[in-house]
Amino acid sequence: RRNNLVILYKNLIIRLYVKQMRFKYINEESKLCIKLNEEIDVESCKTLRTIVDGYILKYNPNMCEIDMENVTFMDSSGIGFIAGRSNLSKMLNCELVIKKPSASVKKLLDMSAIMKDVKVVWYEQ
Repeated sequence: RRNNLVILYKNLIIRLYVKQMRFKYINEESKLCIKLNEEIDVESCKTLRTIVDGYILKYNPNMCEIDMENVTFMDSSGIGFIAGRSNLSKMLNCELVIKKPSASVKKLLDMSAIMKDVKVVWYEQ
């Protein structure tokens, strides 16, 4: 099964196909917004890590916001994914924000120590 990856940038829409992961990219005023859907597991992390790092390095935003409202499942590799993006963001002086994590993701974030390093927003700002 293939899912759409939709990129919106300066009124240009590009459709790509990514295995098991859909997300939207929007760059507005040095803010990178990525909306994740479905699952974050070992398989999807490989592709997701490469693509998200590419956007962070390409656009070098002041803030990278990852919306996890529609993430239905995340395992320990998802925590590794967040920790890796946190480290990359720190190196680039970029603030990483995890936005609206689902209930299942919230449980995993609460159990891990990742919330000390990453800002988590539970509501729309």
